Amino acid sequence: MDRQLRSTHRSRQCTIILLTLALAACVHSSRALRPPHRASYWEALAELHPVDAIAAARTESEREFAEALGNLMAGDLENAEHRFDKLRRAATDSVIRAASRVTYTATLQYQEKWETLAALKKDPSEPKADRSDKASIELWAEAFRNVPAKTFTFRSSSMRLPMLMSAVGTPLVPVRIGEKVYNFWLDTGSSLTMLASDVARDLNVLPLMSDTLEIVTSTGRVKAQPSLIPQLQIAQVVVQNAPTMIVDETLMRMSEPRPIERSQPVKIDGIIGFDIIRQLDLEVDYGESILRLRNPASSRPESDRNMFWVGLPVIRLESGEGIALHFALDTGAQQTFVTETLLDKLQLEAARIESRRVGGLGGEISLRAPVLPDLRVWVRGFPIMFRGAVVRAPVYQVLASLDGVLGGDVWNSGIVRIDMTNGIFAIRRPRPE
Repeated sequence: MDRQLRSTHRSRQCTIILLTLALAACVHSSRALRPPHRASYWEALAELHPVDAIAAARTESEREFAEALGNLMAGDLENAEHRFDKLRRAATDSVIRAASRVTYTATLQYQEKWETLAALKKDPSEPKADRSDKASIELWAEAFRNVPAKTFTFRSSSMRLPMLMSAVGTPLVPVRIGEKVYNFWLDTGSSLTMLASDVARDLNVLPLMSDTLEIVTSTGRVKAQPSLIPQLQIAQVVVQNAPTMIVDETLMRMSEPRPIERSQPVKIDGIIGFDIIRQLDLEVDYGESILRLRNPASSRPESDRNMFWVGLPVIRLESGEGIALHFALDTGAQQTFVTETLLDKLQLEAARIESRRVGGLGGEISLRAPVLPDLRVWVRGFPIMFRGAVVRAPVYQVLASLDGVLGGDVWNSGIVRIDMTNGIFAIRRPRPE
């Protein structure tokens, strides 16, 4: 963990990250968690156990950092932001300062505090931004710094709307912009909402600046332009002043050698990113092709939060032995994959080596990788089976040692609920006919 944070310090430049990764089929019986032995403060942080890290802290800075992580995981962003801001300036440990700087910047981006983020370039305690990096978060912050704040209006506390399926089985939801309705993809791995270039022209949605910037994907970098959608509507939810990234329309066509039988050749007009998804309590009923939406303020909070944001949305699962597992949630990925961290944690060995094609926004890559034996894990008592999941190295740096990524194939596991406000990720079986 120490080495990982030092690496983060060396590559401190933050980026707007679009996580479109890939891998296996999914389906999850809850056991009492069996906490593994924590040998050190850094291991406790890497496994996202802030309470254990607080107990193992040797300095005031270490304790404060672990408490700030606990605030972040509990959804207390204001407290976390304040603590990471203080630590990036005053922590005695250079590793803590570097990690706090990165986390503080990411937290500002997550809350869309663009003006504060853009002003960091004038902060003498901050390293000088690399202006040549077109994916730099500072450049994106400058583009969005003067946009009005995004607002949500729920005209109904509960609603439902039909979904379509793309050629690769991705759920597409109808989004009204102006007088027209478009098909948008739900992508928890995209930090911001996106718009296809032809749709932007159709709506006369113009870039906020002449420069073209970049976003980072699992398969490479993609050119994009910052813009603003004055108003979009999903069912009875009205979103005003939504920051967006305009991406070439040709990148919104996902391919799959063997399309699913129920799929329809529907063009993807845009992406609803996590910036909007996190403000909703949504439930995807893949079998019935229905999306249910609720105002999360009217949803019942639960004490057992199993979904939290630590630079990206993370879900806590359980192994059959009750060991906690942490997976990023990236519904823009076509498939789920696991990392070597999971193999080490569960003492598993790969069953075989296979060649796979991994696709996402920005193209495809071919890889030859180990394949995991079939593995059953649980989400809030619901069993999911990973079948033939590829073992892949993470394609991004985060604070935690993640055990894998839940991809878009999680939708067909059952009825999937995402409520970031209340920290709930759940799957339930459809009602029998």
